[in-house]
Amino acid sequence: MLEVEVHRQLRAILSNSNNNWVHHLTMARMIARGLRLGRCTMIQTGVNYQTYYPSFLTPALLSSERIIVVTNEEKQNQLINDHIPRLMEVIPIRKKIISEQINFNQDQLLFLNSQFWLENIEQFTDDIPTIIDEAEKLPDSINNILTITITQEDLDIILKDNSNYHLLIERNFEHLSQIINNHPINPYNRYLLEYREKKLLVDLLKFLSANGKISVKIINFLKQLLDSQYYVNYVETGHNQKQFILKSSPLNINQEFKDILRQKKLILIANYLAPDKQAKDYGELLGIKTEDYTCLKFSPHTPNEIIKLYLPEKCPFPNEPQFKDSISKEISALVASIKINHQPIVIIIEDVPLQAQITTYLASQFGSRVKLNEINFANNIILVCSLNFWQEYQEKITPPQLLIMPTLPIPSLENPLISAQVSYYKQQKKDWFRLYLLPHAIRNLQQLTVGLRKNQGVLALLDNRVNYRSYGQKVLQALEPYAKINYIDVDYR
Repeated sequence: MLEVEVHRQLRAILSNSNNNWVHHLTMARMIARGLRLGRCTMIQTGVNYQTYYPSFLTPALLSSERIIVVTNEEKQNQLINDHIPRLMEVIPIRKKIISEQINFNQDQLLFLNSQFWLENIEQFTDDIPTIIDEAEKLPDSINNILTITITQEDLDIILKDNSNYHLLIERNFEHLSQIINNHPINPYNRYLLEYREKKLLVDLLKFLSANGKISVKIINFLKQLLDSQYYVNYVETGHNQKQFILKSSPLNINQEFKDILRQKKLILIANYLAPDKQAKDYGELLGIKTEDYTCLKFSPHTPNEIIKLYLPEKCPFPNEPQFKDSISKEISALVASIKINHQPIVIIIEDVPLQAQITTYLASQFGSRVKLNEINFANNIILVCSLNFWQEYQEKITPPQLLIMPTLPIPSLENPLISAQVSYYKQQKKDWFRLYLLPHAIRNLQQLTVGLRKNQGVLALLDNRVNYRSYGQKVLQALEPYAKINYIDVDYR
């Protein structure tokens, strides 16, 4: 039986490894069972892929099934060129490894990125087991596939294909550009299309569809532009540029893929999806029935996986005028309390003006050690960065000794895509904060602290809402296990 062989081989692999994660064998057996029975499986690991990769690769290599593994290109290269060859030194079966193609044989393991897999998903038969790594990113990948993007190149093609109406088109595009560039600046350079912009686009595209020539892509964009109840239509631009990109994204992603995903034999592996092991909200988002899945959720529980949580009770609330000055002094004191020990200090700030203020304030005291959103992986840096920056690069940097978060990572309503989703929840008469914003914040916290647990680092959470708002307890539960501390010892290493 596959589970028995996987257990035996993985024990041999782990005996020669310093990877001592306690859930390896359990996770590998559950994946082997899912492969053997064609049973959909969902596993929330609580750790990053560098820790758990032997647990899904071993059954994938030993199974006689042809299998798809969906992961990004960078991890594909690491798995194919580094991790798999080392595993195959122990595992006797020599399964052929291939990537980025559609047709493959029984003795092959196929690696695909999420875009390629989603674009060709209907060409893969439903009986092929598919392991999706970083499944927490799958909704965003689906959203990206379903988003219609109109670039400057598309607009140039419209001009070229409708030369008889060149003056009309050019005048409309110039007018549109002027309106777009008059939007108040926000940190995301994204702006919901307003009535005037929509009307101008709709009138022009309707005229061209009747009298000229436009592509299927533009026609579909027009349809979604007219259906604002189910789509968010927006523009991306740099304020120093006249060029802009038009986009239309679905507010509910599950309509397009739910019938397809429900037929697939999926093994979903994620760092964190939800507080409950069945991740029902995640399943609803994708349109899958997680009650039909075998679900596992591993929580850190060994002494060396506990983070130290510094949670002061006297910080002002983020919406109070004294917050910025108070938080600057608090962050400076925290950084000064930590001795240089060749591990970075990371400060995650989403507010762009506050990022600049904190960076300048710290640089005046700690000099060139302070970096802002900079890919400088010197171990003693003080890195001020955005949430997205840290999520992208945290696996490439030494785990921090101190991670400071002035505010909870709640998605900002300044982001028009977030505000559009909130409006959609309001239209559905749903609790938009507890069903949308809070789960995002908790998921972000879980993912941000993965590296911190490796060295029992300190998380300084300076958002006083955790202490005084009703949802604070849910935030603290998501951070377990932790040891709450009232101050940071100057001798901390």
